[in-house]
Amino acid sequence: MRRRIAINFTAALILVGMWWLLALTSPLDYLPDPARVLWSCVGIIRSGEFFTQLYRTLVRIMAGFALSTVISIVLGLGIGWKRVLDELLQLPIVVGLSIPALAWGMLSIMWFGLRDTAAVFAITVLVTPLVTVNIVQGVRSIDKSLIEMAQAFRAGHWLTMREVVLPQLLPYLLGGARLGLSLAWKTVVIVEMLGLSDGIGYMISFWFSMFSMTNVLAWTLLFTGVMVVIEYGILGPLERRITRWRPRAAF
Repeated sequence: MRRRIAINFTAALILVGMWWLLALTSPLDYLPDPARVLWSCVGIIRSGEFFTQLYRTLVRIMAGFALSTVISIVLGLGIGWKRVLDELLQLPIVVGLSIPALAWGMLSIMWFGLRDTAAVFAITVLVTPLVTVNIVQGVRSIDKSLIEMAQAFRAGHWLTMREVVLPQLLPYLLGGARLGLSLAWKTVVIVEMLGLSDGIGYMISFWFSMFSMTNVLAWTLLFTGVMVVIEYGILGPLERRITRWRPRAAF
């Protein structure tokens, strides 16, 4: 644990050092130094604006991510077990994976207007194919002999699902959730930048229109910081805790 923290801290120092060196060789308006951006971050947090905008963004992310997760689980289990569904839905999933977030963001706003529904829809259609593919791979990797053993011992359907199927699916579900959540963050920011009137993406777009590089970087840095906290402070430890029974690869 300490070694991981030390490595991450060193990597962060290297990035900040590279940023500082680039700032020294660039005009101030093009790339402000880390200290100036950090001071702007402090001001944004003190004003309370950051938490207000973060709340609006998080509401959209959680709604879209929850909806896409439910759909992905249903589709993933169905495709993994039924060959006909695999053949029927293969093309729609490939199409969903291929269309960029920017295109979905524009279409969502054109269809639903400047409302939260546009962001929720864009997140759902972008995250669902990604998480579905992960769950399908999980279903196909299930050890069928364990299911047969459970049936031989007359284990009920729900007991088999809980004790045999679900533990094998969890790593794939959690892995897909982590990828899907990172994609949801990026998607909601794009939709907010395109036309919504609040949220982190809106603030980045607003300061971009004012040509304030410092504030654009400050909001981007704060946004990235929240993502890092969720990844390393919540999702990572949760995944390690739930899947602690799995052997760790040694390198």
